[in-house]
Amino acid sequence: MSLTPEKLQEAFEKAGLLAYFPSDSLPALARFTNRMLEINESLNLTKWTKDEEVLTHHLLDSAYVLPLLKPLASPGQKWVDLGTGCGFPGAVLIAARPQVETTLLDSVAKKIKALEECLQNAGWPGRAKTLTGRAEEVGRNSLTRESWDGVMARAVADFRVILELGVPLLRTGGHLVDWITEDQLEIVDKSQRALKLLAGKIIKCEEYHLPGLHQRRYFVMVEKLGKTSSVYPRAVGKPSKNPL
Repeated sequence: MSLTPEKLQEAFEKAGLLAYFPSDSLPALARFTNRMLEINESLNLTKWTKDEEVLTHHLLDSAYVLPLLKPLASPGQKWVDLGTGCGFPGAVLIAARPQVETTLLDSVAKKIKALEECLQNAGWPGRAKTLTGRAEEVGRNSLTRESWDGVMARAVADFRVILELGVPLLRTGGHLVDWITEDQLEIVDKSQRALKLLAGKIIKCEEYHLPGLHQRRYFVMVEKLGKTSSVYPRAVGKPSKNPL
């Protein structure tokens, strides 16, 4: 196991984030991450494979949101990692907030099957859920629409697309957090129409920095103010082809 709990502890401590993790959570997070990297050798889950890359681009990039989520992701809530890919930021939320029910959602069944192996390896199968499906379909399904307290989206799509895919999944009063880079700020500024149509409001845009990288990054947090029209999300593919 190349990414040891000690390496994770050192990285989180240096970033001032260690206090957000229960003392017994890092061995499980290390097991999850290492199993993901093993599977990645035969299934393309991530382009980051070296220890320092994984620490920076997955673990730390996911963990820097924890100060924002602490007052929101409370025990008994349900959060979903939209387009989870290789399992981040969802895995970090599972580790840091064990009393929050976290769902890893992706449209690729092979990825979800791989993540189920990672959850098993971490000892987390009872603390997290997985869901295979397109976000448009999940958002239109009466069994899953407006059923989460929080949505996380990291490196998934245009901010306006994330809004259309994510806000319908939220209960009224729930929150969506999107990870964006500096070059995407212009799109955030153009999202007022989408926010109005979906009944959402940006309540925070907070800058953060990854160690060793100069690019500015931001968390954009959206609160859902009321029920979203049943028109949204539109059919599969339409949100990305023609953002609101």
